[in-house]
Amino acid sequence: MTAISGIIYPPTLDFEYLVQRPQQLLKSLSELGVTVFFLNRPAYHHGIYQGIEKYNQHFFLFHHTEPSYPVTTRPVVYYSNPSQVDIIRDYNPCLVVFDSLDEPVGEFSSWQPYYHQAVASADLVLAASEPLFTRAQAINPHTRLIPNGCDFNYFKRARSNTLVPADLPELKRGVIGYMGAVASWCDLDLLDRLAQVFSDCSLLIIGPLYNVRNIPLRENIHWLGYKAYEELVYYARYFDVGIIPFKQNDMTAAVNPIKMWEYMAMGIPVVTTALPETAKYSELLYYSPGHQDFIDNIRRALKQENWEKCERRTTLAEENSWTNRAEVMLGAIQERLRAKGIKVQENLPIPASATPYHRKNWYQKEHVRFQSPAKKYTVPQKRGNVEETVLGYPTLELSGDGSGSNHLTIVGQHLKTFRYKNKKRYLPGEHPCVR
Repeated sequence: MTAISGIIYPPTLDFEYLVQRPQQLLKSLSELGVTVFFLNRPAYHHGIYQGIEKYNQHFFLFHHTEPSYPVTTRPVVYYSNPSQVDIIRDYNPCLVVFDSLDEPVGEFSSWQPYYHQAVASADLVLAASEPLFTRAQAINPHTRLIPNGCDFNYFKRARSNTLVPADLPELKRGVIGYMGAVASWCDLDLLDRLAQVFSDCSLLIIGPLYNVRNIPLRENIHWLGYKAYEELVYYARYFDVGIIPFKQNDMTAAVNPIKMWEYMAMGIPVVTTALPETAKYSELLYYSPGHQDFIDNIRRALKQENWEKCERRTTLAEENSWTNRAEVMLGAIQERLRAKGIKVQENLPIPASATPYHRKNWYQKEHVRFQSPAKKYTVPQKRGNVEETVLGYPTLELSGDGSGSNHLTIVGQHLKTFRYKNKKRYLPGEHPCVR
């Protein structure tokens, strides 16, 4: 087996915010014994911290800090943002791995000018779905299909959790749940129709608003907003059905939804719109080409579920865990190192200044979150080196058609200046809830 000196992930994501594929794969690789340097770009509402934290024996978080290592050390550089293609060589890599996560269209259209170069110049390309694989392989033959997965051991806990979150609303019997960002790819008209048709049920929406200006407001739709990753199972345990209400367009045609695997790990039925990557599992999912199909499938899921199908979903999710994905990824990296004749001799040094990483108890932790349409956005009054309290108030417009169908429009937001000890200033428009 070819040794790997270590993996560096350039500053792209907040390690703790909306934990996605890169965080999961890298955590799993570290559990397999690979040293990982995650160059973190923390969201400012988590506090500005500069330094190095030791997440586990092999995983190090570099907060606003560049790694230092001998020039003779040549790590593997793994990145997922095509626009970083010109800086990757600055890390002196022995191997460059580009992970194609989404089509460079729609929300990710800014990637388009860099996508071809990122794929063509990489020593190894990973693809999260078959459409992404087909596109990348036409450019670079060293492309591997590694679909998304789930943190199986974490999400299976949803079935046995008993802790009740303090902000959980009173729910009607039959909970239709969604977990993830509420973004332009979400079909909000479909959510509104679900709320009307299933007026005797509750829609529980967990996730921040991202570039969305209109959301349906109904008595049985509960917008709980952003929750930290470690909180999710405490809310998701109330789901009777997990939904993927995505629009059908060029971007979603290439999506292998992580939430599909997470719902299955919890054992709950999954109702999805007609996404190509979900069609493969139509025997275990409720595949819905149209709105009426989606509604009919929710009815079936609520009334006709059986234990045998639940167990089959759980088994499939376990087979598609992030650990299994990381093992495939590690094998692909080692294969490319051997093919290039690269012999790794020096490992990335263990940072002497690293401090232990302590995950906070979620029930003691405040967040910037979209709590409800009528409430204000808040930033914790006291968090690390924050010097002043900040309150932002959305400007709201409520419109209705007289039939009970009301929609909220966020037309603007007043936000005071953020100030930290490092004198970094954040101006209106930079608030994480306003994109």
